[in-house]
Amino acid sequence: MHKHSNRARWAASSAAVVIALMAPSCTSFKDQLLEPQNPGLVDEGAVASPAAAAALKVGAIGKLKQLYTSSETLWQEGGHLADEYMNADFQNDRNDVDQRTMTPSNPYANYNALTQVRGYIRDAINAEQTFEPQKTTDIAELYVALAFLENNLAEDFCNGIPLGSNAKGVVDYGSAEFKPLTNQEVYTVALAHIDSALTIVGTSTSDANALFVRQAALVTKARILVNQGSFAAAAGLVSTTAVPTTYQYLFTTSTSSNAEDNGIWTLNNSVARVTVGDTSVTYLGKRFSIGNAIPFASANDPRVPVVSGASLKVPAEDGLTPLFLQQVYKNRDDPIAMVAGVDARLVEAEAKLNASDFAGMMTILNALRATPPRLGVLQPTAMAALAVPATKDEAVSLFFREKAFWTFTRGQRLGDLRRMIRQYGRTQDKVFPIGQHYKGGNYGTDVAFPVPDAERVNSQFSGCIDRNA
Repeated sequence: MHKHSNRARWAASSAAVVIALMAPSCTSFKDQLLEPQNPGLVDEGAVASPAAAAALKVGAIGKLKQLYTSSETLWQEGGHLADEYMNADFQNDRNDVDQRTMTPSNPYANYNALTQVRGYIRDAINAEQTFEPQKTTDIAELYVALAFLENNLAEDFCNGIPLGSNAKGVVDYGSAEFKPLTNQEVYTVALAHIDSALTIVGTSTSDANALFVRQAALVTKARILVNQGSFAAAAGLVSTTAVPTTYQYLFTTSTSSNAEDNGIWTLNNSVARVTVGDTSVTYLGKRFSIGNAIPFASANDPRVPVVSGASLKVPAEDGLTPLFLQQVYKNRDDPIAMVAGVDARLVEAEAKLNASDFAGMMTILNALRATPPRLGVLQPTAMAALAVPATKDEAVSLFFREKAFWTFTRGQRLGDLRRMIRQYGRTQDKVFPIGQHYKGGNYGTDVAFPVPDAERVNSQFSGCIDRNA
């Protein structure tokens, strides 16, 4: 594979997809064009070479990108289970996610795709370490991808995740790898992998590509540590010197060559199957209040610009649900940040929260409001400062509300709601959407996606250990 550069090229499967990585200056992109590949259709000898190892690497990164930018992604569905989106179509399974009443057969979390991509990444790491060990930045980037995916699994799924894999195509369900793990055990696995990334990529600041990957690794590790409750340690990794606020690692899709569109744009702005969430909805002439929800659609917040479908004479797919269209990604090929500098600042702010330094927390949050960083391609306008909360409870509510607007539709909201229960002592009925559901019945009590029953082929798996936060 050619030399890694500011415009490196990667491979993606089934579509010509561009993954753009925005440099810390926020003014340049690294692109890698991904070539199609069909894992499993070639024999072992065909992949035993440096060129094949490089292809496996770019293909694995391409598969990771597809998980988060195609339609029906875990990020978008997690937004349904939380309060970012609401159902606007006829699909019963999607409505069950929205209503928090899922069965293990619900397909929308796309668990199998997540675990398959984890396998692609592991295969690519093994190949690169064998045939291209000198490509330390590429190997480190794969470890970042692996840890990021594992962290996302633990954030969004129930306790009882089997992190299995096959060895040269042989699946051994009796091995320790296929034992279902708690979310905390999965975080421990992810932490080991992100530490591998940081060790491999090193601390050099002279290599722009290595520095760029290191910054992605630092933000990812900080998020894992926050999930483990190590707030001060997380903040210590991501100072403004280590990770600038302008930093973004962007996934970008291209509409050329029949490539996939931005999946959030597709489901909301194009086919109108989902609508931006709010604190109330009028359905069949009746107004329903949604407890605990943030008014993303009606807040008029510059971090989540929204337009009414009615103003554009665009109906929801079901023809009944009021449609609100997000404008964070208002074009079909707008990029989505996997990790960003704003995530680093939010980690620092949460450490201040947990140290009961509410003034320090607000210094960070108000600095972001005064000089908002770019979100993908969206540049929010400046916002007025907020007052320092008087109590810990008020500070927790304010912090997670601010974070919800900064991270809207980037897959963090569901994990944050679970942490409000697990780490901050709130009950699910004080955190997740509650009350009468506008399409019938009441909101349920689900706080995470179930691992699907399809995993029962694994003799060690008999369903979620529990479905707690």
